[in-house]
Amino acid sequence: MVISVARASAILRMLGNRENRLTDISKTLGLNMSTTHRLLKTLEKEGFVFQDPISRQYLLGHLVLRIASDPFVTHQGLAVSALEEMKRLRSLTGETVTINIRIGEQRLCVEEMVSFHSIKYTIGRGAVAEIYAGSAGKVLLAELPKIELERLLRNITLRKVAPHTITDKDVLLKELEKIRKQGYAKSIAEKLEGGIAISAPVRGYVCPVSLTILAPEFRFGHVILKYVPELKRSAAIISKRVKAFTEEVREHSKIEREKPRKEWS
Repeated sequence: MVISVARASAILRMLGNRENRLTDISKTLGLNMSTTHRLLKTLEKEGFVFQDPISRQYLLGHLVLRIASDPFVTHQGLAVSALEEMKRLRSLTGETVTINIRIGEQRLCVEEMVSFHSIKYTIGRGAVAEIYAGSAGKVLLAELPKIELERLLRNITLRKVAPHTITDKDVLLKELEKIRKQGYAKSIAEKLEGGIAISAPVRGYVCPVSLTILAPEFRFGHVILKYVPELKRSAAIISKRVKAFTEEVREHSKIEREKPRKEWS
């Protein structure tokens, strides 16, 4: 183990737990003040921490905040866990496959495997869309606890973005109940005219996730339901991988928190 790196990571964890004073950090880690100060100043120079000029406390810096706020960095584990099954579904159907998560009142595409066809339905990695429009968003809503769902629906207006977008909240709630029972969602021209999609929930992650197959209606409309079992199978496999990844991260974090401080002394 590289001791200086271990000490630096311990400092960052302490700052994340609101232990911000030089004296407290020094005491907790069992390091003398000068060593702790040198570590903090090095982290400050690299953008990992900064010192408040008034309180003199050390806080997490812009680099940590920028990394943490980037959804593609934050959800890398999800994307990696899903890639193999996304490739399988694309090979099986020839159509675009996406992974979406909920971001507030919207949905975000964190990964996409684009269709091989010259005429395709694609939204793009990083695309943000109305959470209520389309099968991907409806699955995300269906996965929310009742209280959270009610709060979200009170704060958004269901506007028509495509010919068949659901704009009545009662109709949407009935649709979400149906999705919960059958384990998947279907949409036709709810987000894009001429587009069709099916989605299934990926469970075991820190937020709701939907796995989606997107396609032009003229090519995929008559066969779409045929692929529902394969979509649900892939979603279940990704769920297991995501759960294993999440548990591994939690266990690692627990071990790091419980490490004897003498290892950094």
